[in-house]
Amino acid sequence: MRDFSEIRGSETIDRTTKLIDLAAELLAEMEADDTITAGNIEDYRREIYVSTDKRADPATVKIENSLGGLQVWQATTGVLDRHLKALIAKGLRRKAKQHKIILTAMMGLATRHGAVPHNPMAGVAKMAPRKHAARGKVQDHHALPAFRAQVRAWARGEEIPGTPAYRSGPPRDWSLVWVIDVITGTGIRPYEVFALLLDDLDLDAPDPYIDITGTLVEAKGEKGGWIRKPAPKSENGWRRILLPAHSIEAIREAIEYLRVSGQPNPLGLLFPSRVGTFRSPNNFGRTWRAARGSVFAWVTPRTFRKGAATAVDHASNDPERAARQLGNTTAVAKRHYIDRPETVPDNRETLERWARGAPTAKV
Repeated sequence: MRDFSEIRGSETIDRTTKLIDLAAELLAEMEADDTITAGNIEDYRREIYVSTDKRADPATVKIENSLGGLQVWQATTGVLDRHLKALIAKGLRRKAKQHKIILTAMMGLATRHGAVPHNPMAGVAKMAPRKHAARGKVQDHHALPAFRAQVRAWARGEEIPGTPAYRSGPPRDWSLVWVIDVITGTGIRPYEVFALLLDDLDLDAPDPYIDITGTLVEAKGEKGGWIRKPAPKSENGWRRILLPAHSIEAIREAIEYLRVSGQPNPLGLLFPSRVGTFRSPNNFGRTWRAARGSVFAWVTPRTFRKGAATAVDHASNDPERAARQLGNTTAVAKRHYIDRPETVPDNRETLERWARGAPTAKV
């Protein structure tokens, strides 16, 4: 690890330092720490700075355009608490959690340098747990056939609810169909889908499979903006997944397209970009939103990751089996992905006796 005294400007942090400059110092400190991944640093940077991409909405709330102009002494517990609550009120709960993590680290840095007597983030209100009643309704998972059919209609150029028919410009990207069929047949993340190598799969095995051996992380300055981390997101992430028929069919079509199209693919990817680099999950998200239209506006890649976990759990009554499919621990799968209604104790006999006017027996 580098000596932090080498970090540019770190000795100048005081109560008048602006938060956007404090954020820059935090990023410099993180870059000096070889235990912090480039992907983690990029996650921070993406929530700190307003994007310079012309397609990005400049009004999107970032730390730079919401709090960046404040000086350290102005970043009181009340100011920071109101910022997080405003994000939650707008429905940006995930962003609020990200900002809370980043601001805690920023103000911790200011505290270490004596710019403030204590970290003001220590006093912000705790975020109430999200109510699980709205988390992935079981009936939503039955929408998959209709959703898959609509994506195919979109890829053919047809009009779908919320998205007009194709008229001009580059043809619609049929690979979206294949990507969705891989996600729904495996439960893997888009970052893992676009890191899949042709060498990671074997469709001619007695039980065709893919191996999850890496994931994409965003890296500024790299060609295409992404690099492949040769390890999954977590220690549970490396796994071999046996493929259902619809995913096998999609992968065969994708491989055949690579063969006949002559699309450059020097990295040996299953789903390369049109120029042969890693495909951006962010760009994929824009395509996904166009193909889902208005009827399926609630659908995200995470929706069917949750759907895959729920389907496996319901069929097997085994949350560990579902967790292994996703590459998570059982606790994470049960909390965030598996939609299992709580089963109450067996009260049938008591309620039947009550309905018939018979004395209820002690349980």
